[in-house]
Amino acid sequence: MKHGTEPRRPERTRGFTLIEMLVAIALLAVIALLSWRGLDATIRGRDDIVTALGQTRLIGRCFSQLQYDLLNLVTADEVFGPPLRMRPNELVLVRHLGVGGGPTEVQVVRYQLKGRQLVRSASQPLGSLAELEDALHHMDKFASVVVSNSARSMQLAVWISPGGWTSNQSEVEATYAGFLAQHGVSSITSLGMPLPRGVRFAVTMGTPPAEFVRTIPIGQ
Repeated sequence: MKHGTEPRRPERTRGFTLIEMLVAIALLAVIALLSWRGLDATIRGRDDIVTALGQTRLIGRCFSQLQYDLLNLVTADEVFGPPLRMRPNELVLVRHLGVGGGPTEVQVVRYQLKGRQLVRSASQPLGSLAELEDALHHMDKFASVVVSNSARSMQLAVWISPGGWTSNQSEVEATYAGFLAQHGVSSITSLGMPLPRGVRFAVTMGTPPAEFVRTIPIGQ
């Protein structure tokens, strides 16, 4: 008697259970979250670097302009008074214009911290002491350029031999007054006089705040 062969039942394909699917989705969500945080941190870091570089370039141009202004600073005997004046959050100087050709004129330049703005402003060319005196009393009318909108503080100091650095404007004025009293209006060089020989300009900018400091010799 022949025995019939029973048909083999097809094996049932086993799929993922609901729990396994939920675990996989949760793992993918965690990986995506971590990846996004890393990407976000990278983008933020790049933006911070770009911002910092932009601020560095701007303050670098400001320091270069200040160096040029101090290179052309007039002497006390030319303007019958101190050509360099420090006030809270403000540096005012009188510089030459038109050196090397034509009549020599002067210009009043002001560096000022105004709120969160670091501003450089300058007068029109001045050809007489009367015009200079008037300009010094109307500096708010000067044409101005905003160096930065994120400045937080500004500190100024000048070097007077033999005492060193000072932020006291009275000392600066007394030094220039001593020079005028000794030499008056003359062509005598002030090389050996203890006049201000340098300016230290420090400004804090940005978030987080970063301090930029530049020491610049006067007339060199």
